[in-house]
Amino acid sequence: MNLLSEDEDAFQAALIEAVRSGASGERELLAALGSVQDEDQAAGIVSALGEAQGPGGVAALREIIAEPDDPLEVRTTAVVALTKRQGVEATDVLRACLNDRDRHMLGYALKGLASVGDDRAWSDVLEWLRQYLDEQPPNPEHDLEDRVLVAQSRAVPAAAYLARHSASDWERQRPVVALLRSRWNRLRGAEQRWLTAHWPASDPALPESFTQLDATWFADWVSRPLYKALYLN
Repeated sequence: MNLLSEDEDAFQAALIEAVRSGASGERELLAALGSVQDEDQAAGIVSALGEAQGPGGVAALREIIAEPDDPLEVRTTAVVALTKRQGVEATDVLRACLNDRDRHMLGYALKGLASVGDDRAWSDVLEWLRQYLDEQPPNPEHDLEDRVLVAQSRAVPAAAYLARHSASDWERQRPVVALLRSRWNRLRGAEQRWLTAHWPASDPALPESFTQLDATWFADWVSRPLYKALYLN
């Protein structure tokens, strides 16, 4: 396999071969990552590490995420890759990314938490959502697209994470619902429509009452298509 090929088709074929080759393929990916100069290729190798198997990939991804001077594309790709590879065990890293100095990292961390994270970041995400909504202008003119809302919105992945971990617990739902109802006019139209459909108690036009939420649905909604397999199809 030639993981440093300048030919895009050959490079992608090499990534697929490496992922499907188990631990030996992961070693090839890590070796290539240490010598690659092209940022796009580096991101491609990091992405492949999210589906590779072996003893060194997880540590490498965590190291990339923790290094603030690495290229942003490589770091955000590493967040996605670690989420795919470790699942719930990536929660500690995703939680830390909420405070990363580059705010682009936060969006990927919120999606990862909403998809697989456990409840260790509950208080952090609730407080982040409170601050975020307080900073938004009321009645925003620019809307988001419903079909790509998970990619465009930060408030929705945060709400999805909080919904997952309060699905059958009204005492936990209550502060989130109160926050969303009180800041409803800070949300964009597509975000409001999504919440009305999937967490109706958060809409101030509807009764503030307990609703059993489907935690699996929220996780699946956020997961598609960001965490789909790219090299193991």
